[in-house]
Amino acid sequence: MIPITFQKATPEDLYEITLRETQTKSKQVYIMELWEMSDLFDKKQVEDLRSTFVKNGIRVKQITNISSLEKFTENNQFVNEVMSFRYLPKEVFHIKKELVIFDDIVAIYDTEKICIIENSDFASMQKSLFETLWEQGNSPGLEFEYIPNHSFYNDIDYFHNDLQIIVWPDAEAWDAYWNISKKVLWEYLSSIISSDSDFSDAAYIIVFIWSLGGAKMADVWKFIENPVDDRSGPLSDVRVYKEGKIYGDIWLASGNTLLVLGHEEKLRRQSKDLKDYLNGPRPNLPLEVMNGQDFFNS
Repeated sequence: MIPITFQKATPEDLYEITLRETQTKSKQVYIMELWEMSDLFDKKQVEDLRSTFVKNGIRVKQITNISSLEKFTENNQFVNEVMSFRYLPKEVFHIKKELVIFDDIVAIYDTEKICIIENSDFASMQKSLFETLWEQGNSPGLEFEYIPNHSFYNDIDYFHNDLQIIVWPDAEAWDAYWNISKKVLWEYLSSIISSDSDFSDAAYIIVFIWSLGGAKMADVWKFIENPVDDRSGPLSDVRVYKEGKIYGDIWLASGNTLLVLGHEEKLRRQSKDLKDYLNGPRPNLPLEVMNGQDFFNS
């Protein structure tokens, strides 16, 4: 059994554990956050720590019970390159003490007491618990600008005859599609799909539009019914198009694309049937890949 002994916490203790986070070998820190802990240190001292997180390439996943987060730093690089956020209501998981996990260390503390446990098995267990809670969380509201390095606009629905097409515009798509209207984009994608008989058996299509040196790119994913075992999900195939023509000189697919497809499939499995999925709400994507803006109104 691992002894868990709390001792009186001083500001120096709490600063020291944060400093150790900036030196983590794994480059990953997990935090279950108490917002009242944010005012314990001198502002310059805290901003210096945040700069160190950026300099050392540390990534921080933070779970909070607060549904909307206030602006807490002027360091935009820290916010966008270091931080990822998830909100969990207290009814799901009530965070009563701040908890930090990194390397083989688990620190549990509030403004009065602190406990630091250095044990690889215990740290591994806590990381697993954290990731399980992370998957149940939603993106919180933010009272500050959050612009990840790579993200998507809100999706757009089109119909080619009765075939539903879900379009995800990449944040950089404007480099190629900036002068295109919603109607013209539909005509462009419709011409791609109608010119290729391979799409004739599609149940639905998901398209990612993006830019390659200013050229209009489209990754067109076809989904069809799985005749072998529908419990494993639909079968899929993908073709890449450059300026409306098949383009075979690039690999598929980016991690963000796969993340969006994973959320789409998760939502499909949670739906009653395919019609319910296509007519229902879109996936609740994490902030790291979703800028929340409409492509044609940005």
